[in-house]
Amino acid sequence: MVVVKALLAVLPILAAAPTALANHFILTHKMLVTTRLDPIVFPGVISGHVHTIAGASSFDKTMDYAKSRSASCTTAVVSEDKSNYWTPQMYYYNPLDATFTMITVSVMNTYYLTRPGYDGEKITAFPDGLRMISGNPFRKTFDASNPDNAAISFVCLGGGPETRDDPEWFQRNSLFNHNCPGGMRAQVNFRSCWDGKNLDTSDHASHMAWPSGGVDGGTCPSTHPVHLPMLFYEVVYDVQKFPYNNNGTTWVFAQGDTTGYGFHGDFVNGWPSLINGTNILQQAIDHCEVGGVLDNCPPFVPFLDNAAAGACQPANPKVDEDIGDGHGIKALPGNNPVTIAGSTYVSNANNSAIGYIGTTSTIPIDYSYVGCIAEGSLGRALTGASWISATAMTRGACVSFCSDKGFAYAGVEFGQECYCDNMLRNGASSSTLLGESQCGTSCPALNTENCGGGSAITLFVAQSKVVAGKQSAVASGFVEVGCVAEGQNGRALTGPTFTSSTMSRGACTSFCASKGMPLAGVEYGSEWYVGSPVNASFHTF
Repeated sequence: MVVVKALLAVLPILAAAPTALANHFILTHKMLVTTRLDPIVFPGVISGHVHTIAGASSFDKTMDYAKSRSASCTTAVVSEDKSNYWTPQMYYYNPLDATFTMITVSVMNTYYLTRPGYDGEKITAFPDGLRMISGNPFRKTFDASNPDNAAISFVCLGGGPETRDDPEWFQRNSLFNHNCPGGMRAQVNFRSCWDGKNLDTSDHASHMAWPSGGVDGGTCPSTHPVHLPMLFYEVVYDVQKFPYNNNGTTWVFAQGDTTGYGFHGDFVNGWPSLINGTNILQQAIDHCEVGGVLDNCPPFVPFLDNAAAGACQPANPKVDEDIGDGHGIKALPGNNPVTIAGSTYVSNANNSAIGYIGTTSTIPIDYSYVGCIAEGSLGRALTGASWISATAMTRGACVSFCSDKGFAYAGVEFGQECYCDNMLRNGASSSTLLGESQCGTSCPALNTENCGGGSAITLFVAQSKVVAGKQSAVASGFVEVGCVAEGQNGRALTGPTFTSSTMSRGACTSFCASKGMPLAGVEYGSEWYVGSPVNASFHTF
């Protein structure tokens, strides 16, 4: 059954407003990438502040509908949703050393609320290419009568029954003045009435309008007559992992906001194109009032894939800068001043001097990606050489390791284990590939790419080396014994040796035959050894 990961976290709001949330479904996400990009407000350039992004793997500094739909995967559990959803990154301020550290996001829930203004009103799926924002990153005050202000709210999770009637724990429109044992949920509603003409506007908001009841729904105005689903984000920041600063600022959003009033959300539509007025999203709007239990939504069922969503990684470069991931930095990335206890912290970043860095490692040019394959049924698929690292492993690091040793195949599994060989062994095959989600374990040195999985290998091959191996003829009289361990007290074969960057089995066995030696062995791809066995009566290698 597909159920929203943080379903318990959404129950309080469902209980508080059962009528308003009667018609809805929820998509849950892990985060795709955190970087200083915003293709709506800052298309093509580095954006003003850091965002945490969910959705389609094709997210980039410039986006259009075609790029959204071209994504190979998405963090949404419904694989046909190639939209992107993003909000500002939150930071913890450490008063001991005056630094800022990223607060991770445990989950993002995106609600699609279908709230008709009158009985029988049609709720229409998002038009192809729609984009919009909600909230103002620079707002410092709150006006309860303004739905743009009321659209932003926060919930403190994990308080327990003793806090149920305590106003200090009620949902509010600014950051809390105490810590949240289960994390803090930041929330944003989006306008749901479209003008029917513009997919975006200069302020990225005025092509949309609030219905008559604001965030609670209602009838659309005549200026914006097309009623769309109301998007509602829940973003759970792991504030409980940091101490609360009782005497001052604890939390600050990436744009320098310490109040929470400046929280905001961005959306780029990537659902399939509407054909004759319908698509999978329209079908779900018309038929699914299922909350987080998406198994009960027939249009979604063929496209539900939790594993693929969890394994999805970004395809495009991110900004090459230190954003305080796992450690403190002296100022918020970008020019975002924040004043705390009389001191102002600002990076004075020169964006023109900052570049981009790939979200995937560099693969040696002669190797190509095969896919995700199953480990050998009778033993390891690759037995030539191996390297394990819980800190330095990436796809590129593994392939480079195997390339340096002259192997044709390179494969990484379990996130940190690299294996090499010149052939696939023990029943392993590249003719039948596994789903990419089965190779969905993040690489320890680059968490935006995957390094295999449990008994599942992310495999690369240098075809030129495979072909060369097939053309190598073994010297007459030699037969293969198999893969054996090196000697415990020294070399297993102590006769003549030679090494070569162009080593082949044929070259080695010919060398050994010329020396009159009946045993030939190779290790590390380019090192060959020969010797004489006791009571041997046949040639082998």
